[in-house]
Amino acid sequence: MTSPATSGAPAAPPVDPPVHVDPADDVADEPSAGPFRCTTASAGRAEPMFATASRVDRWLLVEQTGPWGPESVPAGRMDPAAFAAVSRLAREFRARLLLIRRPSSSEAEQSGVTVFLAESRAGREWLMSRWFDDVAELPSLRLPASDPEWRTETEPLYLVCTHGRHDPCCALFGRPVASAMCGLVPERTWESSHVGGDRFGANVVVLPQGLYLGRVIPGRASEVVDAVAARRIPVNLLRGRSSFSLPMQAAQHFARAELVGSADGASLDRPLLDGFDDLRPLGEEQLARDEWQIRLRGPDGTLAVVVRRTPGNTPHRLTCHAPQPQVFPGFELVSYDAAPSANVA
Repeated sequence: MTSPATSGAPAAPPVDPPVHVDPADDVADEPSAGPFRCTTASAGRAEPMFATASRVDRWLLVEQTGPWGPESVPAGRMDPAAFAAVSRLAREFRARLLLIRRPSSSEAEQSGVTVFLAESRAGREWLMSRWFDDVAELPSLRLPASDPEWRTETEPLYLVCTHGRHDPCCALFGRPVASAMCGLVPERTWESSHVGGDRFGANVVVLPQGLYLGRVIPGRASEVVDAVAARRIPVNLLRGRSSFSLPMQAAQHFARAELVGSADGASLDRPLLDGFDDLRPLGEEQLARDEWQIRLRGPDGTLAVVVRRTPGNTPHRLTCHAPQPQVFPGFELVSYDAAPSANVA
């Protein structure tokens, strides 16, 4: 079945504003409205979240307790030699460096420093941890191939961005979610420094799969944990998967909308296609400057999805501290084609 090119995308998944936020309060740039909150503004205008996950294949997470500064990697309180060591390892492993800490409600707090390494590329995912008795030992940090103290982790990690000095919404929306998730999986829940997409708070990153989830609220924490435990994606909260390009993230979104009838799985009479391995990418080809053809493994054969990057129409303040509004590009569906099952790679 082939659907003709369209000038617009299938309806974006319905956006549920955080229950404790009134979108009517978003009168954007009027000082009389009180402090501007980018997350409230984004939810109020029903901004789509799909294809907004930061592109990350590998991760290095280093525990740093206490308050964090405004930098993306707020290492100001870390010993310089320790920071040099973790920065070196991040470069060597080609990983994104994040700082992590236990939620204030956690009962798992203890002395020492925990470090994680994660690989998020589809089909190659793994997660390992290393424990140090003291931060002074961090300069000895090495990759697992040359350090037998690394331990393989079999359960997922939940990183909740609570980096309030970077953007107030990260703390305002993230901390309640971190507390709720800590009540469910305390050993697997960590607060994290900046992960990107502040306006989609609360942001949760699930490792090692690299799932970016947005607009998570405390009341949906159990939904997230239960889905991930079953190797399923809570697609109505999905921003994208970090190991996939933005066009590929968009293609998965549109393919799910075509196959299920709704990108958030609202149609109950069809498979949700929410498994970790559903709609696995098979190839990507750039057709023009802002147009890509993505091949996906569908339930009945290969899917060919053509997506086009579109410029944003209306400028918005994308973070709480943004000095001026900016436009943010999105994606639209150009065409969708389902090939016979014999063509599946």
